[in-house]
Amino acid sequence: MTANAVQWLNKGLIGEPALMLGLIALIGLLLQKQPLQKLLSGTIKTMLGVKLVQIGANETGASLSNMSAVIQNGFQIIGIIPHSETTTAMTQINFGEEMALIMLIGMIVHLAIARFTPAKYIFMAGHHMLFMSALLAALLMSSNFSTLQTMLIGGTVLAVCMSSAPLIAQPYARKVIGNNSFGLGHFNSLGYLLSGLIASLFKPGERQQKEVKKNKLIVLFQDHMVVIFIFTFVLFMIASLFVPKGSIENMFAGQHFIIVSLIQATWFAAGCYIVLAGVRMMLAEIVPAFKGIADRIVPGAIPALDCPVLFSYAPLAAVTGFLLSFIGGLLAMAMMMQLQYTVIIPGVIPNFFSGGAAGVIAYKIGGRKGLVVASIIHGFVLTLLPVFLVPLLSNIGYLRTTFADIDYSAVGIIVNAVLDWFQHF
Repeated sequence: MTANAVQWLNKGLIGEPALMLGLIALIGLLLQKQPLQKLLSGTIKTMLGVKLVQIGANETGASLSNMSAVIQNGFQIIGIIPHSETTTAMTQINFGEEMALIMLIGMIVHLAIARFTPAKYIFMAGHHMLFMSALLAALLMSSNFSTLQTMLIGGTVLAVCMSSAPLIAQPYARKVIGNNSFGLGHFNSLGYLLSGLIASLFKPGERQQKEVKKNKLIVLFQDHMVVIFIFTFVLFMIASLFVPKGSIENMFAGQHFIIVSLIQATWFAAGCYIVLAGVRMMLAEIVPAFKGIADRIVPGAIPALDCPVLFSYAPLAAVTGFLLSFIGGLLAMAMMMQLQYTVIIPGVIPNFFSGGAAGVIAYKIGGRKGLVVASIIHGFVLTLLPVFLVPLLSNIGYLRTTFADIDYSAVGIIVNAVLDWFQHF
């Protein structure tokens, strides 16, 4: 029975964000005593919005994975690519039950924190709960803690992370959103804090604040989907120039690199469009529905949602933030190649999501200059920090992968340091 409950929690409710957020929307609407039509509409549209975000993320992810393969082939780089999903899957094989128990305790303590403290954010990104519980289970079990100790310590740490991450990012996220209707439920809060702090050193230029006189070219490039397509096409074309002759044809079933660039740009732009549509649909339903939970269960509660919710506030800044964050990651990789054996290859997908959200924050606070400087530094730190986490995970057999976002590295380093201190105490 315990095994079935663990599987249901791991692969059912928590493992499927659409179901979890749909259930939360349903509970909120029920508490508001909404009519049946609104119950169905709000619940279904919330799930559809989340699923659209996932579908769009898969499309963009496929294109980004191909770009990563082209870059590795072109520069002949062998290293570690941060990928939270892979590392979590490996952890589930060995510590699946401990992970589920950590999540269970973590959610209970997290709700208690929201109910009885000023930290009113409810963390609603289930997959990030899963990733953090995997990190904590791996570190605690490798330190010879019992299952009970792992459950209690890991659950408490997870709850603190879920409550503090939105709190850390909100001062800058609020400047993007314009209010406190929702926060960021994403374990890259230290990255957003870093971007906001750096961007605050700059002031938006006057051209950004004033309406620019429009001509045909400016109107064309104000269509962010057109810009995203052109940007991705040019990026693939440039990357293809560094690949040995014939390699692109071998990688993509004999297609010419120009055709490959056109197809990949189409995939990426279409995926971005679907993500933005899904975000708008989800926010239109989940935020009003969540009011029922806030009014009844946790007064004053604020939903903390995944980072793509910021993309619609400045789509071009999101894409630019991704590109500059990735460039920052390449700079960090180049430094590691010169200084040591372990090399972290910047993950294209974490740079897209975390770098994109950080770019929106930086642009809204510091304008174009803030966007450029903050995004490059964000990408540098995003790629550099996992090099300190890799040795901690390699002790339990994770040799070729690690967790992607900044909070995972920071939490892993801190938890490991505390465990070492207690063991030597």
